[in-house]
Amino acid sequence: MKPLDAGELVAIASSALATAFAQPTKGPTPASEGPPCTLGCSSCCYLPVNVTVPEVVHALKAALTAVDVIALGDRIASASDQTRGLDGSDRLRARVACPLLDTQGSCTIYDARPAYCRAYNARSSRDACDRLIGPSKGLADPNAVVVADPAPFDCAFAAQARIDRDLEHAGAESPHLDLTHALALLYAEPSTYKKWLQGHVDDWVRSW
Repeated sequence: MKPLDAGELVAIASSALATAFAQPTKGPTPASEGPPCTLGCSSCCYLPVNVTVPEVVHALKAALTAVDVIALGDRIASASDQTRGLDGSDRLRARVACPLLDTQGSCTIYDARPAYCRAYNARSSRDACDRLIGPSKGLADPNAVVVADPAPFDCAFAAQARIDRDLEHAGAESPHLDLTHALALLYAEPSTYKKWLQGHVDDWVRSW
């Protein structure tokens, strides 16, 4: 069977994401607060993100057309270096932003963002999110409560399940990866996805 190329992977990711998130999933939000989750709100963008190979290829392709390529590479490498070997709690305390954010804290690939970037959400105020994650390194409030809508997580699961099936039908492996670390390797060597589709993934790149 012919190996999948980058364009085919982008198509697989785009189709799965569009189908899974076709219906609005956000619940009601207090009118006085406005929608807490929208382009430009980056509270969740300090959390680790689990991605499939097509999603990370899709994300990097979008980023390379949206921002300065050299600066992007520097941000990706720095974020990967700072978070390598950290578990979820330590990573949260480290307060390292997703390298796909711009200097204003907006996602540069919002329309191409992976499934679990779309899943992270809050029905609480933005202040609650900032307090839970922390305004700076080590200052998170463990008592902060953020109420989330579970529906977007169901959509994310469905999107990745479809991607897994599509890759299986194409005779490829479907490892799940950490977005930041996968971006670092893929930026440095664009053909790395071919090894991943064969199941060759270093442990530190895999999603926990």
